[in-house]
Amino acid sequence: MNPLIYDKVIEWIPQGARVLDLGTGDGAFLERLTKSKKIVGEGVEIDPELVTRCIERGLVVHQGNILDGLDQYGTEVFDYVLLLGTFQELIPLEHVMREAFRVGKRVIVSFSNFAHLKVRLQLLLHGRSPVTPALPEPWYKTHNLRFFSVLDFKDLCNTLGINEIDSAYFNSKGRVKFCPNLFCEEAVTLLELKK
Repeated sequence: MNPLIYDKVIEWIPQGARVLDLGTGDGAFLERLTKSKKIVGEGVEIDPELVTRCIERGLVVHQGNILDGLDQYGTEVFDYVLLLGTFQELIPLEHVMREAFRVGKRVIVSFSNFAHLKVRLQLLLHGRSPVTPALPEPWYKTHNLRFFSVLDFKDLCNTLGINEIDSAYFNSKGRVKFCPNLFCEEAVTLLELKK
């Protein structure tokens, strides 16, 4: 994932916020967030080896599936729920989003943009599933189950009654401000339910 995404997330989260990181990985970002913003953070990670690394960092991380991890929390226990790089791997997507908004007031999602120019060109010219810096694995090795664009994500938000408070778009050269559906490789967005 583009490191600028993590910088943007840190910018959005206020000091002392309560944060749940779904798909924590090795805990490096949750640890960084804890140190820089003094958050009260927890994580959920399915890989037992990664959970061990998180615990070695002094983090509170539960091993399990994201859905199982959300079941253990009450309503609005967290200020922010993070789905960074795991969103396109989720199968019951609508259910996960409903649960994320049940346990948290705001949700931050990052994802790879399948409509990026390089992806379109690879499909057009070679007729094969793309391999790019944002989508580095061949289709048969990727954890991604969903391939969608920035515009598809906006449609999903409208369908689910979700408001995009802020978004940022990136490619290998940095921040993308013009025509993100075409030029960004990865996106991150700050969400809340429409009132």
